[in-house]
Amino acid sequence: MQGPGKTQRMAHAALVTVRAPPNVKPGTMIGEKYRVEREIGRGGFGVVVRAMHLTLDQRVAIKVLTEGEGTTDLEWAEDAARFRREAKATAALRSEHVVRVLDVDVLESGYPYIVMEYLEGKTLHDLTYTAPAPLPVEDVVDYGIQVLAALADAHAAGIVHRDLKPANVFLSTGIGGAPLVKVLDFGVSKMLAASSQRLTRTGAVVGTLAYMAPEQMLDAKRVDGRADLWSLALVLYEALARAHPFGAHTAGPKVVTSILTEPIPPIRSYRADVPPALEAALLRMLEKPADLRFGSAIEAAAALAPFSSPRSRPVLDEIRRAAPPSGHAAPGFVSARGAPPSTSTSAPGRATSAARGKPMSPLVGFLLAFVIAVLVLGLVAAFVFYVQPRLSASAAVAAPSESTTSEAVASASASALSAVSVTPATRPLDSSERSSPPALSAPSRHAAPANPCDPPFVFDPETNVKRYKTECL
Repeated sequence: MQGPGKTQRMAHAALVTVRAPPNVKPGTMIGEKYRVEREIGRGGFGVVVRAMHLTLDQRVAIKVLTEGEGTTDLEWAEDAARFRREAKATAALRSEHVVRVLDVDVLESGYPYIVMEYLEGKTLHDLTYTAPAPLPVEDVVDYGIQVLAALADAHAAGIVHRDLKPANVFLSTGIGGAPLVKVLDFGVSKMLAASSQRLTRTGAVVGTLAYMAPEQMLDAKRVDGRADLWSLALVLYEALARAHPFGAHTAGPKVVTSILTEPIPPIRSYRADVPPALEAALLRMLEKPADLRFGSAIEAAAALAPFSSPRSRPVLDEIRRAAPPSGHAAPGFVSARGAPPSTSTSAPGRATSAARGKPMSPLVGFLLAFVIAVLVLGLVAAFVFYVQPRLSASAAVAAPSESTTSEAVASASASALSAVSVTPATRPLDSSERSSPPALSAPSRHAAPANPCDPPFVFDPETNVKRYKTECL
């Protein structure tokens, strides 16, 4: 009787298809227009050869996907899809600091390949350990800013590189002989547009362990652009110190424990000429909780800018014009998809910023809108059927008292007016009042003598007739 473990191994072996390795020997023709000249590199995802485009008489680099030992049909299909996605992701970027993709096709044997621009130069890893002296601080910062320009472009498109290391930072020569950095190998990058396939399995380890961010080690599927900032900081740390911060633990199982738990040694313990502020910027990029790092390549470039040379000014202007990270590259997107909670010890406001940006599901949105509508209708009904009738009743009670008061005031005013107007008319006038005009005020008597003709008549109350004075006629 076979145990379950043996049964699974037999099933796995049945799915494995043995394929002949791709023929990329010198002199071989690829796609009937590229003639292979020599192999220039080999890695876990493919082999890279230099070839000549016979029609254009131009050298190109061709990367052919290679199959790992014991790969099942399902795993091969996944690797091939990821490989094609590398071309799609790289071709979508416009930064001059990303290697250009010229063509994509499949060999007759079924191996997919990508045709890229051919670059002359060396990787940052080779330069770091073959230079006669440690690299100048200013030069290393310039290299880092050019890498940040590539990352800013990628993150704005929602792409996370996830395998940034010294071997993927290629130093070429630009116009005028200035150093030109090209970021290579987006083969394990994460195409994060809504239409892209989600090929990376949860829990799968993708990338190079020694340069992985802590959250990427826990789950490679749930990382954002801040994981690339961690990897770049390690690259710059190593270029300055000529040593990896975890030393001998950069290989084997201990590297995971070192990255997850051990502190980062100060760079100044290797090089005293590194400015403290530059060390602080790199150590912030190397914070184990992602929430404590810079939020974008734009912020990281601003922190490194004071230590760069004038050559970096155009690149810094390019980074400042870049759009902010989007999609899965944006900080907080991971938490919105239910990633493991961060172990950050930052302030509550910073730690919960990702939760505040969590997208709302349609069902929750509908229920929230329904509750708000019910509350609004309830308030309107309460006002119409309860508050408004009470306000109307209070107004009705107050109206009679106000009218009564108005009538009383009007009656009193009318009585006062009638008293004032009737009294002079009904009181009989004596003879002196009838025969003499009204006396002037004291100031008037002193000012002029009395005028007997002012008024020129007398009023007879018995006949109610005015009689004019004969002397005034």
